[in-house]
Amino acid sequence: MIDTVLTNYENWKEDLPNRYLPATRVEELIFKNSYSFEVIGSSFEDRPIYKLNIGKGKTKILLWSQMHGNESTATRAMFDIWKLLHEDETLYNIIEQQLEIHFIPQLNPDGAEKYTRRNAVNIDINRDFVEAQSPEMRTLKDLVRKWNYDFLFNLHDQRTIFHPKNSNHPASLSFLAPVTDSTGAISTSQRKAIQLISCIIEGLQDFLPHQMARFSDEFYPKATGDNFQKLGYPTILIECGHFPNDYKRNQTRRFTSYAILKAFEAIIKQQHLIDKSDYYYNTPMNSQKALDIIYRDIKIENAKHSSKVDIGILYREVLENEEEISFKAEIVEVGDLSDYFGHDEYHAENRVFKSESNIYPEIGNSANFQIGEWNVINGVKSTS
Repeated sequence: MIDTVLTNYENWKEDLPNRYLPATRVEELIFKNSYSFEVIGSSFEDRPIYKLNIGKGKTKILLWSQMHGNESTATRAMFDIWKLLHEDETLYNIIEQQLEIHFIPQLNPDGAEKYTRRNAVNIDINRDFVEAQSPEMRTLKDLVRKWNYDFLFNLHDQRTIFHPKNSNHPASLSFLAPVTDSTGAISTSQRKAIQLISCIIEGLQDFLPHQMARFSDEFYPKATGDNFQKLGYPTILIECGHFPNDYKRNQTRRFTSYAILKAFEAIIKQQHLIDKSDYYYNTPMNSQKALDIIYRDIKIENAKHSSKVDIGILYREVLENEEEISFKAEIVEVGDLSDYFGHDEYHAENRVFKSESNIYPEIGNSANFQIGEWNVINGVKSTS
């Protein structure tokens, strides 16, 4: 059904190249394309929460994104899918007859507008299931109760620190069928989610053979996915991560689109009814030993002593001029980083550390310094 979709992606993707996706831009897309939608609630600051609709089929699916406002990759991927379905009549007709798909682009539009993880009053909506103190969580729970969905997709971004265990590749996509308690027992809904995720992983094997992982299956009593799973709704978590040299996450977005379409295809063809759970369990767990940049074998010295250290750097995302995200490189680790890997690495070969602001590298400082003849500006090495 979608075998050629990934190779033709550039022809049907939506014009959303940037990580920053404010609520106003989502409204523009919905109205410009005349998508079928409803307003199902409002945020704390009274921004509308939209639900887009496609299909009249028997199987009902809900996907929501940006419950953390600064996690836009899956939102952009879903708008790619929406555009494809409205341009590909054959695919649209198949989906319309077999599935009923509802999509909440931004459960947290206040956070999306400000590019913050939490909502306007600093509630982490993803940990608000039990008390439902936020209007955003109340909207989500009311919707799920009303429609009694067959599958739920909880869509997120994960940081560049994640990678498959025992691998020096980034975890570009991580998946989880959340557990329902701390015992480890597999519930009926979790088993259904595992089998559907297995279909996704199988479909992506040729494209991301070393860049898929399983997210932590620790039980979180207040978490959204864990509680929906506990209530009997098969729930799939997708975490969009880093792809090499793709900090805007447009490659990750492309594979996320394909992953979700593979899930739709598996449901339509009933492939998820076949036990392929080995794909799920053979996918390595996420680890957190990746850094954006590592400078290795740097010499630090004073009049009496010298040390050889590695310096680890991560980018901090900053909203600039309410237009786009910039990446500010900061020192986060100093010492023996042999158990870490960097998405970029440089071997200093005992070149001496120098800095205008500090004698030694300091954690939390901007990554602007010298290593011998190298100038490091915002984490990037230059010899000029």
